[in-house]
Amino acid sequence: MKVKHAIVLSGGGFKGAFQLGAINALSQSADRLFPDGHMFFDIVAGVSVGSLNGALLAMQKLDALNDFWVKVAVNGTKEIFTSPFIDAESGSDEPKFKPDMEQLKTLCPGFGLPKIGLDEMIKLAFMGSKKREKYIANLIGEALKPLLKGKNALRGLADNTPLRDKLRQQLDKNAINGSQYYCGFVSLDDGQYHSVLHSDFTSNEDFVNGVLASTAMPVVWPPVPNIGFAGRAAVNSVDGGIRNVSPLGDVVAAINRDNDPDVEYRVIIINCNCGLDQADFSEGNVASIALRALNDIAITEIFDNDLAMFLKINDLVDQAEERGVKLMDYNHQNGQRAARPFRSFETMIIQPDPGALGDTLAMNPELYERRMAHGYAKAQEAINQFLREQEMQQVRA
Repeated sequence: MKVKHAIVLSGGGFKGAFQLGAINALSQSADRLFPDGHMFFDIVAGVSVGSLNGALLAMQKLDALNDFWVKVAVNGTKEIFTSPFIDAESGSDEPKFKPDMEQLKTLCPGFGLPKIGLDEMIKLAFMGSKKREKYIANLIGEALKPLLKGKNALRGLADNTPLRDKLRQQLDKNAINGSQYYCGFVSLDDGQYHSVLHSDFTSNEDFVNGVLASTAMPVVWPPVPNIGFAGRAAVNSVDGGIRNVSPLGDVVAAINRDNDPDVEYRVIIINCNCGLDQADFSEGNVASIALRALNDIAITEIFDNDLAMFLKINDLVDQAEERGVKLMDYNHQNGQRAARPFRSFETMIIQPDPGALGDTLAMNPELYERRMAHGYAKAQEAINQFLREQEMQQVRA
């Protein structure tokens, strides 16, 4: 029986260094895990930072992936984004928020604080309190219009142009040979989720934009305007995790399209999150609340719930097969009821200890080293456990 390998990479922002540590451990143990002693994945799928790591992994550019993360660790978050609200150079273990008027003017032409002349200042001094409040509110409203309306309106808390430029330098869809790489994103215009095979992107620029969209956490990053694939186009696209889907579902769907009866699949899942860390948001601002709600809670919980469901179904299929029973997956296509048997997979899960990785949007050399080392250690634990189970199965057989 031939064994193929699939890898699923979750989101997690700068916690993605954990995935890199785990991937390096898998590579160093390739002689024990992969048939020819070389780390190779037949199917690769990721969301958010997992899509970025996955793209370079599918291209078999592990050295380039390590170099990418070293630069981010040394130079900080400004390697990925600039922001008028998030301090990309703080080097803190938590994101720092600050208003930067010069960046706001750059990102949103026409924005500026109102200028009050001497005559207006004199009028203000003699106005009643209610009139003064109304006058100031009108001034602020006029100043904010360029941020909220028109084609130059601010579309995210941060500008990810630095990341886009790096993706343009590194990504080449034609360099993916033998693997299937899936990139998932959602169009804000129609709400549709798209899981796109690398070879189906219309051009390499569309491939770059697909990965960029998959990393685009809503509110934080601006949506990607247009992505061409398979004779279609997705408009204003963001992270696929905002829908009730995950790259785990993309991998299972790809496996089900492989009708070779002599192939078994081994699925490796590297999850950057393990539940939610406790935090105090009584003093939270709009940026920190948006990040917590959309990324830490919504997208993370979606992935964790999908993982739990996958493992539950996998266990049920194994138990049924031990009793000679096949569980069937029923669905309706073209008005007809279709069925295929559920498949079970050898599964390895690598995920961090709760609270071990720090904040999603924080990066500094110490956090990088900690995340990398933790990813490597947790992968080694998972590898050893997986190999022990393999030996036990062989003994029972």
